[in-house]
Amino acid sequence: MGKAASRTYKLRLSEQGVDLFLACHYRLAQLLRDFIPYGATFSVAVALLERMDADDIAAELETQSCLQCSGDKTCFVGSSAELAEIMQLVCERLIESDRFAQCPPVGKLYIVGLASFRTAEDKDLAEAYRRVAGEGPRRAKKS
Repeated sequence: MGKAASRTYKLRLSEQGVDLFLACHYRLAQLLRDFIPYGATFSVAVALLERMDADDIAAELETQSCLQCSGDKTCFVGSSAELAEIMQLVCERLIESDRFAQCPPVGKLYIVGLASFRTAEDKDLAEAYRRVAGEGPRRAKKS
């Protein structure tokens, strides 16, 4: 069984953004009752983002907490190579909506995905983790 290809992604976070990422990571690891790589947390954030409605993404981008999570601290997180494809599809969907003339910066979208951890139910986090870990359907079904 071959290992899935991976890639390193760059997150530009503030101290609040780092705190958010670590809180998400802790929550997911505690839910799974296991040690997990940072890339798993990042992939789950993108899986949550993928299921968000364009209106919800637009609203989250404008929140003070989202704005405060962007910063100049560069953090590198490994994740699946499929993540770039997912983000391309998210951007295409956002542009097709009437909310965005162009895709927001991908780094800001990553923060929106991380922010969605705050309101996500445990079952949704576990389901997203199973999907990104290859234990469930790979692609999200838009509801």
